[in-house]
Amino acid sequence: MSAPIMNTRVLVNDFEYVLASSLADVLELLDTHGRDAAVLAGGTDLVIQMKMGRVAPKVVVDVSKLEELKLLEAGATIRIGAGRRYIDVLRFLREQGRCDGLAEAIEGIGKIQVLTVGTVGGNLCNGSPAADTAPPLITYDARVRVTSAHMERVIPLGEFHTGPGATVMAPDEIMVGVEFDAVPAGRASAFKKLARVACDISKVTCAVTLQRDGETCTHCRVALGAVAPVPLRARAAEAALEGRRIDELTADECAALVNEDISPIDDIRCSERYRREAAGVLLKDAFDTAWERARC
Repeated sequence: MSAPIMNTRVLVNDFEYVLASSLADVLELLDTHGRDAAVLAGGTDLVIQMKMGRVAPKVVVDVSKLEELKLLEAGATIRIGAGRRYIDVLRFLREQGRCDGLAEAIEGIGKIQVLTVGTVGGNLCNGSPAADTAPPLITYDARVRVTSAHMERVIPLGEFHTGPGATVMAPDEIMVGVEFDAVPAGRASAFKKLARVACDISKVTCAVTLQRDGETCTHCRVALGAVAPVPLRARAAEAALEGRRIDELTADECAALVNEDISPIDDIRCSERYRREAAGVLLKDAFDTAWERARC
């Protein structure tokens, strides 16, 4: 019987380490080495996976110094560089004041040690169904920009993840950034998370972004994490909420509809049944919070 995979705190496999000085250098290395190369931004996911023997790249390309990946731009389009640290993005979002859902997701990812090292791009590219930044960004209809030595692509984030640990990115591509339209007046968002302890990997997450006109919800996006092979939209709940006059029972009535879109599993963190129950509760809580914020 083979030994269980453990975090040995030791990098047991040999690899070449390259500190990239330009994006062009990174693209050339990825074009040359393909699946044998891994991109290191903050390393909060990659290094752990290497220690556990889950991945064993022959070349590790460190992009942490690349200014091309550190854009933070507000305007008609919000742009976040894939290599920008969580802590910088969090300050930026708080200054903007209309992206509460994403800010709350980042705050719940980890303590200050993680926030000052990890990146939004890394969180998305890791491909985890429980990636905390994915649900709020999906509710913003966000796009990711990826590039290779041969072409650049812009991909809706809702189409980016394909399964646990898998994305549509080719081995020679790198994520450059995430972008979404600026949030208009009357629109608000919220993010809710359940975990075993604070800042742990999520059991269930839910993000809601909505537009409010008086007591009517004129726009609604709902996305969940850790309840399916990929982060996804709860389209049945969205359809039931959008265009509807909202009263104190509306969110309760629509909460059960998330079960039409999710496919949770039993794992070490919780059961499939728990996730189904929790998904509806988080939808209600996230919707109520966003609804009140949209009043302001």
